[in-house]
Amino acid sequence: MTQYQRIPLLVLILAVLFSQPDSVCAAEPVRPDASQLEFFEQHIRPVLIEKCADCHSGDADAESTLAVHSRAALIQGGDYGPAILPGNAQQSLLFQSIQRTHKELKMPPDADEKLKPETITHFKRWIEWGAPWPAEKPKPVTTSQKTKPQKMTTSHWCFLPRKELAPPTVSNPKWSVSPIDRFVYTRLQKEQLQPVGLASRRTLIRRATFDLTGLPPTPQEVKAFEDDPETDLKAFTRVVNRLLSSPAYGERWGRHWLDVARYADTQGDVGDFPIPGAYLYRNWVIDAFNTDLPYDQFLKAQLAGDILAEREADPEQARQLKIATGFIALSRRFGNTRYEDQNLTIDDTIDTVGRGIMGVTLKCARCHDHKFDPMLATDYYGLYGIFESTLYPSMGASNQPSPAQLVSAENDPDSQQKINEYWDLLSYYQHQIRNHFRPWLKPTLEEYKDVTAKIEAAKISKSPTDKLEQQRQKLLAAHKGKFRELMLHGLPWLKAEKARLVKAPPAEMLYAVIDGKPHHSRLHRRGNPENPGDIVPRQFINVISKSKPEIDKTESGREELAEWLTDPTHPLTSRVIVNRLWYHHFGHGLVKTVDNFGVLGDTPSHPQLLDYLAGQLIDQQWSLKALHRQIMLSRVYRLDSHDITENSNRDPDNVFLWKYTRRRLDAESIRDALLFVSGELDCEQGGPHPFVPWHKKGYSLNRPFHEDFPTKKRSVYLMTQRLYKHPFLGRFNGPETNETSGTRDSSHLPTQALYLMNAPLLPELAEAFGKRIQQSAGTEEKQIIQAYQLAFSRNPTAVELSEAAQFLEYYREELKTEQPDEDTDAGQNAWTGFAKVLLTSNEFFFVD
Repeated sequence: MTQYQRIPLLVLILAVLFSQPDSVCAAEPVRPDASQLEFFEQHIRPVLIEKCADCHSGDADAESTLAVHSRAALIQGGDYGPAILPGNAQQSLLFQSIQRTHKELKMPPDADEKLKPETITHFKRWIEWGAPWPAEKPKPVTTSQKTKPQKMTTSHWCFLPRKELAPPTVSNPKWSVSPIDRFVYTRLQKEQLQPVGLASRRTLIRRATFDLTGLPPTPQEVKAFEDDPETDLKAFTRVVNRLLSSPAYGERWGRHWLDVARYADTQGDVGDFPIPGAYLYRNWVIDAFNTDLPYDQFLKAQLAGDILAEREADPEQARQLKIATGFIALSRRFGNTRYEDQNLTIDDTIDTVGRGIMGVTLKCARCHDHKFDPMLATDYYGLYGIFESTLYPSMGASNQPSPAQLVSAENDPDSQQKINEYWDLLSYYQHQIRNHFRPWLKPTLEEYKDVTAKIEAAKISKSPTDKLEQQRQKLLAAHKGKFRELMLHGLPWLKAEKARLVKAPPAEMLYAVIDGKPHHSRLHRRGNPENPGDIVPRQFINVISKSKPEIDKTESGREELAEWLTDPTHPLTSRVIVNRLWYHHFGHGLVKTVDNFGVLGDTPSHPQLLDYLAGQLIDQQWSLKALHRQIMLSRVYRLDSHDITENSNRDPDNVFLWKYTRRRLDAESIRDALLFVSGELDCEQGGPHPFVPWHKKGYSLNRPFHEDFPTKKRSVYLMTQRLYKHPFLGRFNGPETNETSGTRDSSHLPTQALYLMNAPLLPELAEAFGKRIQQSAGTEEKQIIQAYQLAFSRNPTAVELSEAAQFLEYYREELKTEQPDEDTDAGQNAWTGFAKVLLTSNEFFFVD
């Protein structure tokens, strides 16, 4: 066979391969990882079910031959061919249709229901991953009251009761002092890993200070620790106690919780309306950490503070309890109208309670029984009813720009009633002002004006006005009476009355939640609220709850939920918060997937230690500060970070804790450290942001809120948006504000260095740092030493000292040569340049 005879055969083989829907393209992706499957369940499957399944069900009488119930069905496709080409989003018909770039296919068909850019990006990522889809496992379904409820069982570790274990006995005296060390050392021996030695005092105080306060230690603090004559452990105990007593501790660890609470100062989605009162919840969290509010009380306040406030005699304590419910109130908003997509806001709340407090993906049971974990759709809708019985506040929406359902700071039902009436009236006036020019309203206004003129003329002539008055009243009642004041008093009166009301609120109002009308929810078939199923009683998670909760018919059930979550026997709550603390101290949790303890999550590296510490937390009255001490005073926390090649080959991720893992500072610590060492940090607690008042500016899809308010306060006090990242924090893996997140990525990109060198912040702080150095000592050598102590918490080496002096001299001479006629301060500019070098070095950005 010649070369030319082989070509048609090759073409034929390729044609056969690519014409088979179940061939190469239909193959299952290579072992999708757990995070990809979780991504699918959270971001892809709900959209397929809610937006696509009605027309693409695969049934014989379906509107389309395309089915979306499985990966194979999507690859097989419909009349137009395969819907997805795994690995190639741009060539996939599904992606083209939801992007609305295909000539014929545009999905959903109604342009008003087109998918959000964020959702389209999710589909693009999913297809490019190879369209990972979990294997279907048959599971009994309990979705109807008419079906006998099924009691779920499981052998998965996280749903089982904690084990009360005594720390193991170890022979090595260095590793036998702390119970934590005994657990860790036992595992190290099992894995045949030799731990490194202890870190130096200088390394340890820098590590601990950043860990507990998010700031570097001062040179004075470093010297005091290094000179402390006590044993290393006793001297370090003093350091830890001092740091835990610092107000900076609450700012640091409050920020960690705000990540879990997906805190933001804006509502999200259309318009991204600002929330002027959100800062009160932020500050409540910070103060709660500083006062060491027991973790169980911390959770109860956030879930049911408004209910607890009713029994609180102290007015300020009651107010603070209501503020704490910002945890729920700050759930993300969706849509153009205040509560049109309230189901999505409640879904966000349930997801935050699930992953944030319990470490399980509850929202995966929104559309169907959970595909992996032992949770039913009825579990999800049992919780859904609790939050559907709750009134969420709103700062407005595109179609309804005035706030609603804000909560009175007072424990007075009359005060809350006055607030509700106040917002109803303002909304009523606002509607008339916003629509006074509508073409459909114009005939009514003109007719009213004409009838009114005729009535006035009839009065002058003393003619009958009965029929005219009837016509007038009919016009005032037109459009459901929603334009009565506009006709009676005119637009100027409406604007003046609105302005008067805005300046005279009846009471202090909080962005918080209160109970609405308590009720059970209906199950949403396929997760669609427009397709309701049977009523599901308010309840908790079947596999954990021993019995149905007794929820008062007059309350939402949030207090009962809080009590259930904080019950000492609950298998998840204490484990999850212990793991979060461990993650922030060591860079990875005892369970690596800190937000997911379920089947798709990782198993604990030290399960006995996790249960031991969870028990310790409860035994110590849920004190997080006590848990910090226990962790930080262990030997494993005080290990050095240097490498051992043999260990690295066997345990490259340091899962078994044979050393301390070197880490880059998070975004807030980078910014705060820059401000701190330059002497520019404002350490006062942050307050409200300078938002334009709600009545002076509206926001919409095409004109969303977007601002950046410069400040030199700590980063936790920066205004945080949902739709737009902060210009500094966003570049350094800052907080995720659209969903609960217990971890941060840590990228190292050239663009980060470029941003630091070109954005105005670093040059400004480098100049301030340079001036601070010059003023710190009388000689250049002492000034260089002070610079290193401030930036790196250490003295420079002899080589560094020499190189720094040469740099300064060279810089000054170059400036004189390049700008001989300009009036420049070469000395100050040289110190500014030297400061830039220190502030952008790796050593400044990393903690050993």
